[in-house]
Amino acid sequence: MAMPRLIFTVLALTAASAFSAEPAPGALACEPVPAVKFQFGGVVGARVAANIDGWLLRAPEANPGMLEMFRVRDRQPTPALVPWAGEFAGKYLISLVQTLRLTDRADVWDKAGEFVRQLIATQAEDGYLGPFPKAKRLRGEWDLWGHYHVMQGLLLWHEQTGDEAALRAVRRAADLICATYLDGSARVSDAGSPEMNMAVIHVLTTLHRLTGEPRYLRLAHEIERDWEKAGDYLRSALAGVEFYAGPRPRWESLHDLQGLAELWRVTGEVKYRTAFEHHWHSIARCDVHNAGSFSSGEQATGNPFAPGAIETCCTVAWMALSTDMLALTGDPRVADALELSTLNGGLGAQHPSGRWWTYSTPMDGVREASAHAIVFQARAGTPELNCCAVNGPRILGMLGEWAVLRDARGLFVNAHFPGETDTALARLRCETDYPRDGRVKWTVEPRGSAEFALRFRIPAWSAQTRARLNGADLAVQPGAYLEISGAWQSGDAVEFDFDMALRAVPGEREQLGKISIFRGPLLLAFDQKQNDFDEAAIPPVEVAQLGEARLAKPVAAGLLAPWVVVELPGARPLRLCDFASAGAAGTRYRSWLPVAPAGPR
Repeated sequence: MAMPRLIFTVLALTAASAFSAEPAPGALACEPVPAVKFQFGGVVGARVAANIDGWLLRAPEANPGMLEMFRVRDRQPTPALVPWAGEFAGKYLISLVQTLRLTDRADVWDKAGEFVRQLIATQAEDGYLGPFPKAKRLRGEWDLWGHYHVMQGLLLWHEQTGDEAALRAVRRAADLICATYLDGSARVSDAGSPEMNMAVIHVLTTLHRLTGEPRYLRLAHEIERDWEKAGDYLRSALAGVEFYAGPRPRWESLHDLQGLAELWRVTGEVKYRTAFEHHWHSIARCDVHNAGSFSSGEQATGNPFAPGAIETCCTVAWMALSTDMLALTGDPRVADALELSTLNGGLGAQHPSGRWWTYSTPMDGVREASAHAIVFQARAGTPELNCCAVNGPRILGMLGEWAVLRDARGLFVNAHFPGETDTALARLRCETDYPRDGRVKWTVEPRGSAEFALRFRIPAWSAQTRARLNGADLAVQPGAYLEISGAWQSGDAVEFDFDMALRAVPGEREQLGKISIFRGPLLLAFDQKQNDFDEAAIPPVEVAQLGEARLAKPVAAGLLAPWVVVELPGARPLRLCDFASAGAAGTRYRSWLPVAPAGPR
């Protein structure tokens, strides 16, 4: 094939250098592609399909109370709900609509349309969209938090389909919230549960950006003032306070932080952008575990080595924050973080069958279904519903918000998973077994004008990457984008060989004297099922011998087969599998492994 007339450059787009000059007020570096369609194959595609068939299509009928609780809110006896029950329908809808970008299945589209229709039909005459009786509407429980998720789900549906009924429903709910907290003496802080209920600032600011309604922004600024008596997210960030040291470091606060990014977009005031970026970097530096998951005991603690519970909702919130950070900055390190979270802690929370998600996905331990671990959230009609069961599927749904992004010049390719990405600019086909293998081939089929830039993420973990354009070698830099711009021709191919050599990351604090081992983007773990000995007998790892490890055949087959198994040499060989598969059979696993003392051999 003839070499096209292309100019290639390598750009390291960090938070400090994503823009060539001071960013324009409210500007984003990149954003999701309108009307994009993804078709993922390989292990990620299998998990998407399992999520659809095992959960998304069956959840409303298996848990009819998800919507019925909205219909019976004023009936007797008063339903006994957990304070956050109103979020269940919203979280489910968010992941369902996000999944529409990942499939062309008619049954998924039909399910989403019918769910939206039924949800809107439950809205009260005054605009209320929650499950609590009139005397308690919006003024207690986590009712504003529940509205936040329901409104966000309906907005996503409107943006995906143009459904004006969904937008009207969101505006009616927002108008009721404004009437409650702008037109009288009550403030959002009076509703209690500030991390949760004040998160409505995020959807109010988004709605202002989409509609121009000034009351929504006015209430957002009132919530910003109330922050000073609660999370103090703006002032603490500008003062350089680490997120975990702030007054409200619970995971729900991350959705408040998303409001900072939206305030930047609608006002262009740099303080909001500065605060948002500070919090993201603080969490990434101080509170993200080896599996890319977030939280210890449902909040930031400043210690990513702590063995406490790592809640699935917390990881979802971290990933949602990171999708905003990637759009804001165009920093490939953020895409690295999203990949780490998705392939390890994120999909480690999903059982391969797609039937259930965990509440906690510890670094070492076992996988327990959230329906067991937090069964107190279940009620008649909602036997499987809890915060994590409905929220976990967003881990897959968010792929459509970061895998491929766009700007005015072209596309950013962040996820190297097998399959196709279909956009108005080009169809991109990826042939690979990534993340099990480091060989990746992208084929470009341009549409219309063939003059555009493609920027391919070179992961920071790939120390030695080979790249070729139509067979010609290209120079690349780890942790940067390889930019190729010019006149693309149908069939042009960009190929990568990513460095899949094992690498060890030392532990600290509770994990001192231990290491985590990675192969490419995958965290590896000991699993009882893959070894004939138990965790107490794990032999110390000789770091100097990691280069002698070999791929091995999994013990399990079929649905429970790991993505990859690596055998480390030694008197007693140690077999490690990918973290996302470890413990899927109910066996114990460990991702922090004992390490042999360094010394002469």
